[in-house]
Amino acid sequence: MSSSDAPFRCGYVAIVGWPNVGKSTLLNALLGVKLSIVTPKPQTTRQSILGILNEPQVQLIFLDTPGWLDAHNPYETFLKKSVHRSVYDDADLIVWLMDPKIPEEKDKLLAKKLAGINKPLFVIVNKCDLLNKSDIIASINQEINSLISSEFHFGVISAKTKKGISELKKKVISALPVSPPYFPTDQLTDRWERFYVSELLREAIFKQYHDEIPHACAISIEEFREREGQKDFIKATIFVETESQKGILIGQKARSLRQLGQATREEIEKTLGREIYLEINVKVKKAWRKDAEFIKTLFQEY
Repeated sequence: MSSSDAPFRCGYVAIVGWPNVGKSTLLNALLGVKLSIVTPKPQTTRQSILGILNEPQVQLIFLDTPGWLDAHNPYETFLKKSVHRSVYDDADLIVWLMDPKIPEEKDKLLAKKLAGINKPLFVIVNKCDLLNKSDIIASINQEINSLISSEFHFGVISAKTKKGISELKKKVISALPVSPPYFPTDQLTDRWERFYVSELLREAIFKQYHDEIPHACAISIEEFREREGQKDFIKATIFVETESQKGILIGQKARSLRQLGQATREEIEKTLGREIYLEINVKVKKAWRKDAEFIKTLFQEY
């Protein structure tokens, strides 16, 4: 059967797992473009990011979710709701991404939750490029089999080197429902440009600053104006929780903020393919991660 004769397959694929297992790297590898920010630090994804892969007779709609976690404040509750909505409501199938190690107690609890959702499940061990011993994969598979009684697909990949990505994609496609496309077949995502501007700024913060600073930052793109004959104008505000955090972000004689602005501007221009003028302000919003209304307003921007 030729590709044109095959039925069109389309569906939502939720990529889930604990923070820092490589979910965003996997999404970027599957799409072949950078859509989610990637840093060595955990909990960099704050919303479920929708990426669309269009191939002949196929539309894969990936949901890169924030890391699965226990919520301790309104901000973490928002993240948890985002994950649950992607998994329980939106997804047609689930890709559970794991580190290459024997499942811990938290993994066993997550396995039971995912097994009870009654959707096709792919259990994928990432970072196989870091493995010295192959027998640990068999041990992981055996442990997962003891936790999940229903059928699931088990695989091993390296999202970083793209090893196993092509095979995973083929198997995911075969599990998709027969359906017409949900989005135009030339569309890559459902997000606005201003969302990716905020993500690129946040990625630059994670790369430049350390400890609690990146996690204490919330970003609002207050203006995004295309100007005929001039550079696009983007005005961003970074909210932090304390004056000391604000001081660290700005730095002595504003050197740190200028460095951040330059790095972010270069990445935005590379992504948008045009020059921009970027203005960054820093403001204090005390304990914003505990302010449910502020969080709701902030994420409604996108």
